[in-house]
Amino acid sequence: MSKRTDIEHPAAFYVGKAVKSPQADPGPPVLLEAGDLTTHAVCVGMTGSGKTGLGVGLLEEAALDGIPSIVIDPKGDLTNLLLTFPELRPADFRPWLSADEAKRRDLTLDAYAEKMAKTWREGLARWGQGTERIARLRAAAEFNIYTPGSEAGLPVAVLKTFAPPPS
Repeated sequence: MSKRTDIEHPAAFYVGKAVKSPQADPGPPVLLEAGDLTTHAVCVGMTGSGKTGLGVGLLEEAALDGIPSIVIDPKGDLTNLLLTFPELRPADFRPWLSADEAKRRDLTLDAYAEKMAKTWREGLARWGQGTERIARLRAAAEFNIYTPGSEAGLPVAVLKTFAPPPS
């Protein structure tokens, strides 16, 4: 771990803040020196152990530092990297929210989107993250999802031939 505290320092990966309990205010930033990381990684653990959160965080930090990544994610959770909304507007969240979930919360979809935007804005601010950092992340890398055998993302054919699929 780094002794630095500037989350924007190049080659220092911000992974969160030190906390004593879930109710406590976040403490100082926790940073990893990029030089301490390997060039390849596998993240395994039990369901709910934080693998996706850790992976997304490290990949975001790598992108911000201009470090390219190729990610193989059989479950598809890391596609959340594409859900970066620099302005954190309710309209940005709305297409990704469930009408059924809004109804369960006794909210319209628009009200639910407003609530989610506010929750994210406040939560990110509590951890020292602002909209300018989200905008920098969005601009820092090209994000593509390749989906072998599916057209849900950019289709790719790997089983029958190595020829690219038709455009």
